[in-house]
Amino acid sequence: MTQTTPLTAIQLAAAYEAGKLTPLDAVEDCLARITHFEPVHRATYVVDAERAKADARESTRRWIQGAHLGPLDGIPFTAKENQARQGLPQSYGTAGRVPVTAAADSPPVARLREAGAIFIASTTMPDLSGIGSGISSRHGITRNAWNPAWNPAGSSSGAAVAAALGYAPINIGTDIGGSVRAPASFNAVVGFKPTFGRVPILDTYTGRVAGPMSRTVADAALAMSALALPDDRDWSALPPEVINWTDLEIDISILRIGLSLEPVPGARATPEVEDIVLRAAETFRAGGAQIEEIAPYLTSEEAQSWTTLFSAHLWAQLNNPRIIDDIGAANPEFVQALAPVADMPALALIRGIDAVQELIAQTVAAIEKFDIVLSPVLWMAGGDADSLMSELGDGPSFTPQHNATGAPAVSINAGFTAEGRPVGLQIIGPRRQDLRVLQVANWFEMHRVEEARPEWRNSTQIEFSVPRSPERRYPNGGCHDWHRNR
Repeated sequence: MTQTTPLTAIQLAAAYEAGKLTPLDAVEDCLARITHFEPVHRATYVVDAERAKADARESTRRWIQGAHLGPLDGIPFTAKENQARQGLPQSYGTAGRVPVTAAADSPPVARLREAGAIFIASTTMPDLSGIGSGISSRHGITRNAWNPAWNPAGSSSGAAVAAALGYAPINIGTDIGGSVRAPASFNAVVGFKPTFGRVPILDTYTGRVAGPMSRTVADAALAMSALALPDDRDWSALPPEVINWTDLEIDISILRIGLSLEPVPGARATPEVEDIVLRAAETFRAGGAQIEEIAPYLTSEEAQSWTTLFSAHLWAQLNNPRIIDDIGAANPEFVQALAPVADMPALALIRGIDAVQELIAQTVAAIEKFDIVLSPVLWMAGGDADSLMSELGDGPSFTPQHNATGAPAVSINAGFTAEGRPVGLQIIGPRRQDLRVLQVANWFEMHRVEEARPEWRNSTQIEFSVPRSPERRYPNGGCHDWHRNR
């Protein structure tokens, strides 16, 4: 079945229905892509090949007998390794933790498998999902799908690369400050952060969500039809709501759209990134939408508050023996980056919490009058593969405030820099208006200029040769093949 451009989940379901392909064909194609690209891109932790093939045979039987479970039956998917697959190890991306075998599927994995979707692999993440880079003391260096010399961003690094390289049509990531949207931007894929509580998860932390990463908006929406189903294990989950996730039509001309280019006074994206976002906004204006630029609405302290509190949370995790067995084995640069919060006094922590509350209030006040808000995903277009991407903190943040408010947001490719680096457009909606966000993203996907449309063949036909992860950083090249099942 192997194709230059892999089929989407929607296309696969249609092919199953027509008898042109089987789920086993699809799974074998995904596994072939993983085998081809993994020596360089290193986006997977565990490839569960034999169970995937067995599940594919069962799904094939259901389709042949006319007893399939729905449009997700037989669709391959991956999940970030912090989203457990029963029987497989979890390390949370760090060599500082002895991998623990998961006793049960996480809610996102469980919901997709109940719908008949087929788990292919767990994907890589940096230590504790704590940095915006593809570097991990457990997995080594995950490399961008478009150029292995480039950083894929993080922390859903492997999921984004898997989506771009066609490892699976649906790939689950998690996002607490941009960890789905940032790697989606750097890899030119769709990355959807649902409303907080829309998708049940475990290890709940305020603002953390799980969401789909895919090549198309329609595939992300299809995944949401299962991911948004209830699971009582998550105390923070929203009450179940009937949503027709396949209804992606929208009249753009009736929308009032805000454009946020400067959340903090004087802090903007690079001119090249901003120009790409402005061209995307003009696409909406040409469709009849009313566009209004949003004035700066955050102070520097407010903008930094979410990251500061999360850094304190990460430091606590690093020093929690229930989570980390050996802090000395974790990424030393990651540990060093968190050191400034180690001695944060209680009063400073309370002030940080107060600053987050102001961040939430100011963000809501700035965007509440709009149906949708557009912004860059990141202020810059990328960095080197072996960079910790600390430079992301040198410019304005466009993503964490929408974790703080719990609002839904999606990244979709809006264009490429002169160097060929993808640039994502962030589309943000009011809380609980997840479908509207996907509808607007789908409209943009259909109407964006030709130069903004990813040519996936460029990322699936080029042979790359790059060195393995540096020995000094990862003595064993990471534990990429720790539990490979082929």
